[in-house]
Amino acid sequence: MGQYANITSKRMYYFLRWLGNHKNVDVISGGKHPTKVTCRQSGETYPLPLGHSFLNKHIVKDFMEWLVKNEICSEQEFDERI
Repeated sequence: MGQYANITSKRMYYFLRWLGNHKNVDVISGGKHPTKVTCRQSGETYPLPLGHSFLNKHIVKDFMEWLVKNEICSEQEFDERI
């Protein structure tokens, strides 16, 4: 993907489902609250506003950086799945 773009929430849901099944994270949807992705190793949480139809490219990039920082997945793996 290189330069990140706005993506649909549906694509992010598919990615989060894969992430929860294959990686060391818990995905908790919050209804009216943002969906929270929690790293089991570090205990850090990242909120995602999936109630909107699109996710801003800055949120996508920040989420990718959070995943890499917590050693959940690499940038290449993220690009392939998104």
